[in-house]
Amino acid sequence: MSIGGDIATAGTPPPDGWPVRVAEDHSSPFDAAGQTIALRGGGLATSSTTVRRWTRGERELHHILDPASGRPAPECWRTVSVAADCCVDANIASTAAIVRGERAPGWLEGLGLPSRLVAVDGTVSFTAGWPEGEHSSL
Repeated sequence: MSIGGDIATAGTPPPDGWPVRVAEDHSSPFDAAGQTIALRGGGLATSSTTVRRWTRGERELHHILDPASGRPAPECWRTVSVAADCCVDANIASTAAIVRGERAPGWLEGLGLPSRLVAVDGTVSFTAGWPEGEHSSL
């Protein structure tokens, strides 16, 4: 089941896993820039600062808030995708990673959560066993 880009799985996966296109916008077409992975179970979530944006005065803002300031989190990562045992855990970790900024890769690695982080400049980083190739399994 996919809800707004977050995916929960149940039951026995197909032999090659469920193919999932990981992109910066959950409504992107299948051939959009991103990575296709084979999800074998658990959940997958992507949090992003690129889609839900607006302008207030001279500032462009996004929807992920830093609880310490109550303001949009500083942008280090424009997209973070996380695989976890369940979709809720994946969603919590992907959003928290946006807020944690530069500390996110070490935090995700320490939790053993496979993750794909896209920096504001488009550089892609991987943690905790997230596959780096196209059409790889998780």
